[in-house]
Amino acid sequence: MFTISIQCRWKVIEKWLAGLSDRKIANHLGISKTSVGRIRKRFQLYGIIQDFASLRGRPRLLTIEDMKYLNILLKERVDWYIWELQNEIENWKSQAVGYSTIWQTLHRLGYSHKQVYYF
Repeated sequence: MFTISIQCRWKVIEKWLAGLSDRKIANHLGISKTSVGRIRKRFQLYGIIQDFASLRGRPRLLTIEDMKYLNILLKERVDWYIWELQNEIENWKSQAVGYSTIWQTLHRLGYSHKQVYYF
């Protein structure tokens, strides 16, 4: 499996806007008719030509609002351990949240390690 370059994707859109069929575009560019249709449909629906890499797989347990709340907690209480953050998020969501979920969310927020500072 190979990825189709951005330039090739834009050529698909240009040729489609010019009125060519998916089959003719596929023959001209040397890609499959299915790929042409997928690129065209994504452009029609969303106005983009790239894949939704972040939308593949299982949906994330913590939403953007939950991540914002976790970030606020981290700024207010810099000396909390991960299990304390887990308890706060579980109270916030009224749902069980694992340590690994908290750790991955911290990583997405840009924290590499939760460190305890003594004043």
